[in-house]
Amino acid sequence: MKIKVIDNLKGKTESLSQSKVDNVVALIRKNTQDVNQGEYRSDDLERLNDFATPEKIQKELERGYLAMLFNDEKDLIGCALVVRRGIRLIIKTLQVKTVYCRKGYGSLLYKHCESLFEQMGMNEIEVEVPKFPRSEAFYRSHGFVKTGNPTQRDLRFAMFKYI
Repeated sequence: MKIKVIDNLKGKTESLSQSKVDNVVALIRKNTQDVNQGEYRSDDLERLNDFATPEKIQKELERGYLAMLFNDEKDLIGCALVVRRGIRLIIKTLQVKTVYCRKGYGSLLYKHCESLFEQMGMNEIEVEVPKFPRSEAFYRSHGFVKTGNPTQRDLRFAMFKYI
């Protein structure tokens, strides 16, 4: 396994090639579809993934951070995107292909993000979580707590952790 990082949080700007950004978008969209067990209708899934277009990922990456996890055959199997929201950073998405789930790859990507937050001098992490029970369980296993009570109409909710 290999992790490739694009870190534009400190002023430099590196973009993704079109093929890599297309792979990231495809991973996010396919994974979200695969994980859905009736939590979202098809139109809600589309709204949930409205950020997952090549243009929007490249735009977020201009001032963000992307960690991509590749298997030995150089296939993208996971990614984590950290974005700026004002002066704060949040984990916008953390995805691992479903066939690679429950093997520690999500935790590997998460630990990579947590290290980034520590290096940036942050003492807390916020993450946008879709309403998938396994997503919430993943973050809870890493010490996050849910903030607020999402309504039926909310597509995501926030989870928070002090580091």
